[in-house]
Amino acid sequence: MSGWTPINPHPRISDVDAEHFDYSTYPWQDIKVELRPDGIAILYLNRPEQYNTFTGPMSFSIVFAFELFDADDRVKVAVITGAGGKVFCAGAYLAQGFGAIADHAQGHRDGGGQVGLSILRCRKPSIAAMNGNAIGIGVTMTLSCDFRLIADNAKVAIPFVQRGIAMEACSSYLLPRLVGVSKAMDIILTGDVRSPKDESYMALWTRAPLPQDQVLTESLALAEKLAKNSTVSMALCKAQMWRQVDSPEDAHLLESQGIWETSRLDGLEGARSFLEKRKPEFPGKMSDLERFAFWPWWRQADVSLYPRGPESMRAAQAKSKL
Repeated sequence: MSGWTPINPHPRISDVDAEHFDYSTYPWQDIKVELRPDGIAILYLNRPEQYNTFTGPMSFSIVFAFELFDADDRVKVAVITGAGGKVFCAGAYLAQGFGAIADHAQGHRDGGGQVGLSILRCRKPSIAAMNGNAIGIGVTMTLSCDFRLIADNAKVAIPFVQRGIAMEACSSYLLPRLVGVSKAMDIILTGDVRSPKDESYMALWTRAPLPQDQVLTESLALAEKLAKNSTVSMALCKAQMWRQVDSPEDAHLLESQGIWETSRLDGLEGARSFLEKRKPEFPGKMSDLERFAFWPWWRQADVSLYPRGPESMRAAQAKSKL
């Protein structure tokens, strides 16, 4: 196998004017991005001749795109799908190799995990429009999405044990929480190729599997519905479910603060528009979340060792064994 050089070619999000970023002219690698006037961003895995297989350059591009989606107030909802209309993602491009990005385990960062975290950390709703076969990373990258719609004729599999590798893309955390431990064991420890209608997989899908030509259409219809909601409210509700606290009492305290903060912002517009019998025009932005006294309430592990250049390949070791 030939390796690839894991150097991130994209700028840091802090150096980008996200709200004026031109998605259509940017030199993406192995993806393309469309931003619609209604605030729906569509990210296409763009290697149709290679069945949209996952590459290192693709992983960097997806991470940067979702960082932009999070920071860009023009974006209301993100949809990820496969170019070509027939395959979502047939897994990793194995001919590329994995690339030695560190000389010890602590310095390695799984590209699929970086993608999964970027989707999970994006405060806008995300929809996976899985318009065909989804194998390995083609399934696991979507576990971080808030919604998953899939073609009924697709084949799905997470064949890590058949390739001799560990779980990736944060799937060891996400999959058992989405389908339950028993079904996750069935999916992972067999690695079998199955129909999306298989009992172990069914809990992953937001809708029952759809005819292939309806997957993107239905996903965009869902995105249009979500785009009309309060962006701040959706971001907060997402975080409350993904970043759960430890007890019902803690949840009550967190929710109470959230209600107080949002009632003074988009909640005020929501109530007014209801009483005035008109559609709401929510003024809230992502920057408003950062002014909430309780945000963020969770501890976030430092995963920043992944290199943007050779100088960061041997960053200071983390204090934990991870």
